[in-house]
Amino acid sequence: MKKGFIGAVSLGVVLIVFIISMIFCIEKIPVGYEGVVYSMRNGATGETLTQGWHLVAPTKKVKEFTIGNEILVLTKDKREGSKGDDSFRVSTSDDATIAISFQMSYRFKPDTLVQTFNKFKGMSGEDIVENRVKAVMKSKVSEITTDYSLMDIYSGNRAEINHKLTEYLDKEFGKEYGIEVLDASIIDVHPDKQLKKTINNRITAIQKKQQAQAEQETAKVEAKTALIKAQNEAEIKVTQAKAEAEANKAKAASITPELIKMKEAEARVKWGWVEVQGVDAVVKEK
Repeated sequence: MKKGFIGAVSLGVVLIVFIISMIFCIEKIPVGYEGVVYSMRNGATGETLTQGWHLVAPTKKVKEFTIGNEILVLTKDKREGSKGDDSFRVSTSDDATIAISFQMSYRFKPDTLVQTFNKFKGMSGEDIVENRVKAVMKSKVSEITTDYSLMDIYSGNRAEINHKLTEYLDKEFGKEYGIEVLDASIIDVHPDKQLKKTINNRITAIQKKQQAQAEQETAKVEAKTALIKAQNEAEIKVTQAKAEAEANKAKAASITPELIKMKEAEARVKWGWVEVQGVDAVVKEK
């Protein structure tokens, strides 16, 4: 009986150890993540785990990478992902710098997770973003903003700038970190007092220039209208003169000897004989 009791206890201990070992060998991969399986001796095994529960050998470990859409937020005020004032300054084409708030939607590429893991010596996706991506973010964004002026960034076509940022960061981060950039955007700008004054002066200058251009265009339109009106009036007068000349010509052509004789005959009938001497006309009754 004693031997049986000892055997039962031993079996129980073995079962408990086995159950505990199994618990420690279970890995849960959250929704939107994928895990890379690796060993301390040989590195990544080439095996990846999708979301859900998985049994992993005790000699192996798992690093998680987000393959769902994540947002990196770097703003002046406290927002999700931004612990404080995380805004940063970027350069412009006119040698100015301006602080911006920025956000980037991204995910790790599932088909290159193993290569990314090996490249960064076992860092997790969160570590790569926090310690590598953020470190080069400012300079990468400035490489695009240096193609645009201060006014372009402050009040220009920011949609075009954000499109360029998305394309450029997707290319750079995809190659360097295995990250797909879905959207990169300057969401706000934060000029200091001196820069704000400079911007206001530039806005005033632009408004004055636009007003002057509008006035010039108005003057051009008015001058063109006056010219067209004068040309039309001149053409009307020419047309009238031509018509009058044509009428006189037609009238002159219609005065024939026969017509004159007929008119003389009509005059004799009505007034008697008419003699013309110089400028005086004498009517004599017959």
